[in-house]
Amino acid sequence: MLKVGLLKELKSTEGRVMLTPEGVKVLVKNGIEVFVERGSGEICRFPDIQYERAGAVILPAMEKVMDRAQLLLQMTPPQPIEFELLNDSHLFISFYNMLSYREDRFRSLLETKASVISAELIQDDEGGYPLLNSMSEIAGHLAINQAAQLLTVTAGGKGKLLPATALSKPAQVVIVGAGKVGRTAAQAALKVGANVHLFGLKEKKISALQEEFEEAEVSLYSEEKLRQVLPESDVLIISVFSLKKEYTIKISAEVVNLMEEGSVVIDTSINQTAVLETSYISNLEQPVYTIDGIIYYSVPNISASVPVTASRVITKKILNFLKSLALNDLKETLIEQPGLLSALCMYKGKVTNRSFSERFGHEFYSIFELLELNL
Repeated sequence: MLKVGLLKELKSTEGRVMLTPEGVKVLVKNGIEVFVERGSGEICRFPDIQYERAGAVILPAMEKVMDRAQLLLQMTPPQPIEFELLNDSHLFISFYNMLSYREDRFRSLLETKASVISAELIQDDEGGYPLLNSMSEIAGHLAINQAAQLLTVTAGGKGKLLPATALSKPAQVVIVGAGKVGRTAAQAALKVGANVHLFGLKEKKISALQEEFEEAEVSLYSEEKLRQVLPESDVLIISVFSLKKEYTIKISAEVVNLMEEGSVVIDTSINQTAVLETSYISNLEQPVYTIDGIIYYSVPNISASVPVTASRVITKKILNFLKSLALNDLKETLIEQPGLLSALCMYKGKVTNRSFSERFGHEFYSIFELLELNL
């Protein structure tokens, strides 16, 4: 049996936690010991006393948690200060964002011999990605919330409402990418009364998108079509993402600047796919910047701005996996929860995810062979 440890986030802009007090209560009822680093839930308003009442033991520092627990939880990947504390007894679960993870960090993490699960790659019984999709849904809603706020003159915008009024037309929202983020943003924009043009990236899915979004304009993405719609648009949302790196869309500054000054760009793809020439990573402390009169918001962990909602969703989606990992050995867990197979990126110093292996140039090892799995 593994003991669970919740680590406090080291980045000040990350307030989400992977385990709420409600989740701790479930684990403890199943006989699992849980250790929480002091202050882990402060930003998302889960004080230590709530974790204690749920049955967790509060420890004063990461060193204490990592010494007592083997199954470690943290939203952001381990930082260098944590590498020296990791060893082959640990199983570390985090959102690794493979497409933006640094090679030197990957190599150092591999050298710790810890096993690693990338939370966004965990799959459900239908082959979906429950944690990734949940954060993407939140990001889609927040993209429209941010766009509405940034369009106001107090935020530097052109001073338009998203919905129509009795004497004014609705704002025009253009969305590039029709994955979970893009579709959620389109639904949210339509719900508040904006006009929406949704660009899909796969020709075979356009008909289904047109049926799903009858009130929107839906078309296959091309730069030519984007150039046609941007001059009359108020908001541009970039939601291009693929775990398989299928898309190589590039949008130049010249194209973005077809929009009027005071228009808004929300780039939710910023740490996954470099789509916009003019976009760069911002954070929740300084989320907005202006280039050529266009307002940009490009926070990669946008769902961290609503950490209470996000943390509760994450806990609900990951809890069954945590119970299996804590109560069984890894081989039994992978048989019981095959959705963890592709998410297990490292096992005791060996790379066990082929995409990570190819990206960082390390030898790939099959977890089936390492653990003698027969599924």
